[in-house]
Amino acid sequence: MTSTGYRQPTSERGIALITVMLVLAVVTVALVSMSSNRQMDIRRTENQLRAIQAWEYVYGLEAWAEGRLRDDFADNKNDALTDLWSKPLSTPIPEGSFDADITELQGRINLNNLLVDGAASDDDVQRLKRLFSNLDIKPELVDAMLDWIDADMDIRYPHGAEDETYTKSPQPYRSANSLFSDVSELLRVQGFTLKDYEKLLPYIYVAESYEPLNVNTASAVVLRAMVGDIKKDQAESIFRASGKPFEKVEDFLKDEAMAGISVNKTSLGVTSNHFLLSGQIDMGKNGLAFRSLLKRNKDGVVTVVRRMRRSSIDG
Repeated sequence: MTSTGYRQPTSERGIALITVMLVLAVVTVALVSMSSNRQMDIRRTENQLRAIQAWEYVYGLEAWAEGRLRDDFADNKNDALTDLWSKPLSTPIPEGSFDADITELQGRINLNNLLVDGAASDDDVQRLKRLFSNLDIKPELVDAMLDWIDADMDIRYPHGAEDETYTKSPQPYRSANSLFSDVSELLRVQGFTLKDYEKLLPYIYVAESYEPLNVNTASAVVLRAMVGDIKKDQAESIFRASGKPFEKVEDFLKDEAMAGISVNKTSLGVTSNHFLLSGQIDMGKNGLAFRSLLKRNKDGVVTVVRRMRRSSIDG
């Protein structure tokens, strides 16, 4: 009698093979998932490190800007577009580059000049309305701006707006009833459109107190808004005359380009306290655009008032 060995049925062998394949598939998926997660963790860590490094460059650029403004203060007591700080900086860095430039702000109109000691400053209100008219923006929007920043709830009819208006909007909010903290706040003021804002952006800024207009750095557009009887060609002539910086406001008022033009000299100046540092850090696929508001005091000390990422509405 011969004996025969047990042979596993074909169906059982097939099931065993399928089981092995399923186990291998599960293990493979798990390994791929672990590898993928690890790669994501690595990329996330790299991005975080690059972000930290980018902000370190920002702090370095702020120190560079502060140094330039201090040196300028020591070099001369007026500010003009030919000063050292006006020259941009562009430098290569490992895996990228950075660019930065300093913009003087007091050649623009300070929106918070609209109020002096809590009351509307008529000269500055009219100056801003002229700017609006020259840019084809409704000048009556200035009334809504005044209501936005004054302390009371009285509406300047027919074009003003207070809480009564803002609380009825689809997404209700209240008027600030305090000075502007940023120019982008205009987009919350009744009647303003993004188009209006973009037109105004090169000619306005915000400071926490009244600041005179620097006639050495004001553009022809701003100079034309300075008083009501300046024509476009006169403003352009005045701007060209400021190519050589005026040492004193009196020198500016005596210039032949200002002949026959009367203006309140207390609202004018030849120096600047407020500046904007704008920059772009590029590091491979990563980038950081930023803005830093700088203030220089009467002793030449420069401080960073605020820093922020630059958005599409910042210009």
